[in-house]
Amino acid sequence: MNNLKCIVIDDEQGAHLVIRHYVNKIKTLSLVGEFFNSIDALEFMHSNSVDLIFLDINMPGISGLEMLDTLVNKPYVIITTAYEEYAIKSYKYEVVDYLVKPFDMTSFILAINKVLNRRRAISKTVDSNVINHITLRVDGDHIMVNFKDILYIQSYGNYIKVFTIEKMLLTQSTTIEIESKLDKDIFVRIHRSYIISLKHIKKVSGRQVFIDNGIILPIGNMFKRDLLKHL
Repeated sequence: MNNLKCIVIDDEQGAHLVIRHYVNKIKTLSLVGEFFNSIDALEFMHSNSVDLIFLDINMPGISGLEMLDTLVNKPYVIITTAYEEYAIKSYKYEVVDYLVKPFDMTSFILAINKVLNRRRAISKTVDSNVINHITLRVDGDHIMVNFKDILYIQSYGNYIKVFTIEKMLLTQSTTIEIESKLDKDIFVRIHRSYIISLKHIKKVSGRQVFIDNGIILPIGNMFKRDLLKHL
């Protein structure tokens, strides 16, 4: 996973120094901004990606919690404040942790671990929802074929031939219909009659593409540029 892009929002210079020092010791964090009020931080977040906010509550102008009310897609938030009394209220904003100043490096690391655990849980949920196969109707049966096993797909009249590593499957469909069901990060059309898996390409030479199993396929004039963009 990429490093977490984090910012500090606190009206005290000392808090910035402490958090910056802690962040610099953790390889999974990248400090991309420091702000002494909520207005400047909001302006920054409108045009920059932020994964994690270290947020003070009592600040001049807009408080930390008031700022959270304005955010539609909230980053992860760790409250860093000298006041314990806001702890219960802050959790309605789904903050990850609540650190009371002064806090030590151990408390800081434990809070970061909570962020990383939540991030991993979300990532697993997203991965579990990713479609990585296609279902084909073959001779009256419904057969599930994993994308990783497909070498290429060929138009065959009113049918489609799906060539996998081990076999060929014939199903009634069109290239347009089946293309709409494929992962566009994995498959690309190279010809009016052919769609191939990028994962199985060995080389491209002239108007031919060489793929696994010693297969050579033609590249249509209008499709070569798009193919090369994907390589």
